[in-house]
Formats: sequence, structure tokens, C-alpha cells
Amino acid sequence: MMWTRKAAFTFTGGIALILIGMMISNHQMMILGLAFIAFIVVNSWVSGHGDVEVQRTLSADNLYKGDDLYVELLVTNRSRRKTQQLEVYDNVPHEMKLRSGLNQMRLNLKPGESARIRYVLRCPLRGHYSVGPVSLRYRNTFNLSIDEMYVDHHSDIIIFPQIRDVEEAFIRSRTAKMYTGATTLRTPGPGTEFYSLREYVPGDPFKNINWKAFARTGDLMINEKCRDAVTDLYIILDSRDIARIGTVLKNPLEMGTVAAASLASFFIQRRDSVSLTIYDEKLSFLPPDTGDKQYFKILSSLAGVAPRGTMPLQAVTNSLAARFSRGSPVFVISSCEGDGTVPSAIRDLVGRGHEVTVLSPSSIDFERLVSRIPRMSYEVLKLERQNRLTSLAGFGSQVIDWMPDMDLSQALLQVRGY
Repeated sequence: MMWTRKAAFTFTGGIALILIGMMISNHQMMILGLAFIAFIVVNSWVSGHGDVEVQRTLSADNLYKGDDLYVELLVTNRSRRKTQQLEVYDNVPHEMKLRSGLNQMRLNLKPGESARIRYVLRCPLRGHYSVGPVSLRYRNTFNLSIDEMYVDHHSDIIIFPQIRDVEEAFIRSRTAKMYTGATTLRTPGPGTEFYSLREYVPGDPFKNINWKAFARTGDLMINEKCRDAVTDLYIILDSRDIARIGTVLKNPLEMGTVAAASLASFFIQRRDSVSLTIYDEKLSFLPPDTGDKQYFKILSSLAGVAPRGTMPLQAVTNSLAARFSRGSPVFVISSCEGDGTVPSAIRDLVGRGHEVTVLSPSSIDFERLVSRIPRMSYEVLKLERQNRLTSLAGFGSQVIDWMPDMDLSQALLQVRGY
């Protein structure tokens, strides 16, 4: 509990009156000073608040970068007396911006009364965040003391990378289509289309029982489905420390997460099987799978990516060589800077029969966003980068030189060999 300035002045005035009264032998002044001090002491014993309950409701637990988050805070007085002057402040991450409304309010609730605080947050950055706790500040009746406390109520939220439309790029691309999506095979196995009926065998899942056939024949029959053949697609994302070059919103890592999320969304919608590998100071591998569950696993992994470490690409490809399906497409999203093992890693992938696409955000152009690079130095660095990408294309991979001002679908249309 803290005293307000008003309480401090009142207490100081009471002490001064007592001392002055003692010096001039004025009993009335001394009594007045004692009254001031007694008033402060009695007020400190009287609590200015009751039992307050706080509930927070969010419009969503998962959002995409750039979306708005709607927050509602319900404050209820559960005690049998007024809260007096109550200040409520909902702590929000500093990465989020208040778009409308206020995340704080002064209240005076009667017993059982409730109040709602509504505000909207802008979410400009991806990541894992937590809204809360709630700060409560109570002032007593005469505004002489302040009591602060926290309601440890947190609401976790994940901000996914933005999803860009890449379908037009793949449809209009002149390159050969190696991603066919799910293809139905006329053989029994896990899939979606009906194939035939067969007798029930112990161990078969009950969800596959055809109850209509059971009603007609009295025998348990199982629905067989046509097996779906899908393409295993591997996405390798570079999140090394060098990927932070640029601004907070524009850097190779941010563009890389958008590309990885958009590619995963496109191919999972086509019922392909998608895998995600992230390498920085360590290697993170998500095995290939299909469906919404895999989609959100990929987005959650991308939301928490941060630039760190210096792991080389060659170490990544060597570790995952046994896990890659033969001939499967591989997307490598990397600036290809500061890693001399990139050419040998790409050559090995192509040599194993993989269709390799290198999507390379230009870190040199990102650096120009935050610092002045002499024109001559820029031209030399640009030429070195072009030579590096040309060598990668010479191994048989498709190379995309991704500029900061270029949209993803536009960049994918630039797929070419150098």
C-alpha cells in the first residue's frame, strides 16, 4: 500500500502542527495535528476495495500477421461493498499496437456490478504472445492511499505468418509441373473414395463399418477406400543469424516465413504431403504429412522462428538425406549468404534426383534499407551474388532471386535457370 501526495501533505501538516503547538504551547494546534495523523492512520486500516473478478475474452487464439485482435475484459465486483475508485489496466505485448478503444479504465462498482472494457489490437509481427496480467489499482474513499495488485490472468495467442496466394504463379509458370497433388489409385488403402466392401476382420476400425449393409445382410462389412498417392514436398528454411538483415518488417527471415507458410498452404490444399525443416543454431525437422493438423503445425513452427546460429546447409542435407523421399521436390529458402557449403548441398540434392528450387531473398538489397552502401560496393556485391546463384542453377536447380519489393507470386513467376 502506498500513500498518495494528498496523504503525505496531510501527514506532514499534522506533524508540523504538533511541533509548532508544542513550541508555542498551543494545545488547540496540537489537537488539530493529532486529528490529521489519526485521520491518516484510520484510513490506512480501511480497505478501499473488495473481491474483484476479471475475465478476458479474445476474438481468436490464432491470427495471421496484420490481423486485428478484439479483446473484451469483464470486471465484476464479487464483494458486498463498493470498490471505491478502481483503476484497471490490461497489459498487452509491446509488439502489438492499440488500434481502437482503451486497455485501461477507472471504475466504481457496486456489489455484484460488472463493467466491460473493449479494445482492438493490431498484430504487425508474427510470434507467440501472451496478453496479461491485469493490473488493478485501488484508491480509498478520501484518495489517501493506493493499493496495487495483479490478477495473474494470461491469454496466449499465436500470430502466424501471412499467407500469400501462389496458385496463379504455379498455373502460369512455364516450368514443368512436378506437383500433381493427390492422385487416386485403383488399389485399396487409406484414402477418400469408395473402392469396395469386404467382410469385417477383428482389428478393423469401427468407423469403417457399413451399417446399412449390416442392416440388410446381418453381417459386418467394411468400407474399403481407394488409396491416394501424394507428393512429398520438403521445405527447408534458413533462419541463421544473417537472416535478420534489414528492417523489423522486411528482412530475409520474415520473407522466408511468408514463403514457407504460403507454399505449405498451397500444397496441403492440393492434398500433398508437406515437410518443414528450419535450421539456425540447431536443426528442427517436421516429418511430411497432410491435412489441417499438419498445416497448423507448420504455421506454429514458423510463428516462433527467430534468427540465430550459423549452421551450414550441407550439415542439414547430410542429416536429412535418409529421410527424404526419392525424387521428391525440395524448396530451399535462403539468402545463400555467409555459407560456403550451399553449392555442394544443392549439388548433392540434385544428384539424388530431387527437383530443387532455391528461393533466395536478396540480403544485399535488404541491407540497403537500413544503411548506405556505396554504389560501387553494391555493384560488386550484386555481381558476386549473381555468380553464386548462377553456379547453383548450373547444378540443375531452379533459382529465384527475390527482391524486397517483389511479391511472392511475382517472384515465383521468375523461376529460371541462369
